[in-house]
Amino acid sequence: MSTLQHAKRQRGFSLVEILVGMVVGLVVTIIIYQVVATNEGIKRTTTSGADTQQNGIFSLTTMERDIRAAGWGMPSARVMNCGRYFAYFSNGTLTGPVPDFGGTPVRITDGGTAAGASDRITLLWGTSVRANVLDALLQNVTANPPNTAAANFQPTTPVGLSSTGGFVWVTDDSGDCALARITGSVANPASPTTFILSHDTATGTAAQPTYNPPAAYMTAQGWPVSYSTNPRIFDVGALTQRTYSVVNGSLVSQDYFSSTTQVQLSNNVVSLKAQYGISDAGSQVVNNWVSATSGGAAGNWATPLLADVRRIKAVRIAVVVRSPLRERLPDGATACAITTVAPASWPGGPAIDLSNDPNWRCYRYRTFETVVPLRNVLWANLP
Repeated sequence: MSTLQHAKRQRGFSLVEILVGMVVGLVVTIIIYQVVATNEGIKRTTTSGADTQQNGIFSLTTMERDIRAAGWGMPSARVMNCGRYFAYFSNGTLTGPVPDFGGTPVRITDGGTAAGASDRITLLWGTSVRANVLDALLQNVTANPPNTAAANFQPTTPVGLSSTGGFVWVTDDSGDCALARITGSVANPASPTTFILSHDTATGTAAQPTYNPPAAYMTAQGWPVSYSTNPRIFDVGALTQRTYSVVNGSLVSQDYFSSTTQVQLSNNVVSLKAQYGISDAGSQVVNNWVSATSGGAAGNWATPLLADVRRIKAVRIAVVVRSPLRERLPDGATACAITTVAPASWPGGPAIDLSNDPNWRCYRYRTFETVVPLRNVLWANLP
């Protein structure tokens, strides 16, 4: 073998061959990067969509379940005509009326139209089956408020009540309805088939609030001092008042009759909107939807009168959920435009304004909406 042939066999790639290989490698790298970037975008959108759907469905079904329970164990408006409600709350730090308390199965607090504003929904129900039976519910009672020497209730009918720790409504024909918590129960010596029910005051704590006001508070707030015109007592049992609201991008609940701790239910919830479904007086058919605002042709639904409370037969709610991850900007883009129009609650429903967040256009949104009939109100066949 000649020296020239041996030298050719030992020779490596030429410069041109190396450059061609580098170009091919760069092209392949760019293609792989584009595939990975596209796949990552699809994965981000898919994952965000799944998280959004999970948060939205959970939020909606949780509220729907409690709305359906609202009104259970509560006295029928046919026998309990409350023009004014009195309820007391003290946890050692806060003292005053029970927050958001209205005495009605459902109470919507309108959040207004400001950017980022959401409504609140407060639901109320008890556990006593006697509250849903007209005849067994109505009991005559000798009612002695806390500012009297013998602060107790003495039902004159032998219908049993829930155990100590349960709640009762006390009222008479004046239309004032006061909520009290039973702290003790003993047999009535004057009537062996009935009981004397205590409702003593105490110092409330965060772990165990108190709901029976002292005499000085009752006087200052104008509580009823006597029940003299056909006084009555209504057993409620264990009472639940649950308020749903949106706080810092999460759906939270709070219950002032079990634990005052605010509980986070779902994250990335940016708006909650609600309306009452109302009927004509004496009807059970919803023919109008109104927001919980004052004034207007529909009347005052921020603090509805007793006659209007009876007309509330359903609730319509919308929950707006945001994707947990910001969408990537398209190549060359300098501003987010993934979402250009704010989500809607429902056709003709309350407007939703998310402009309080300067980056709101960088996310995807989905609205979950439903109508929930107040079945306990409908079953009670309230006029």
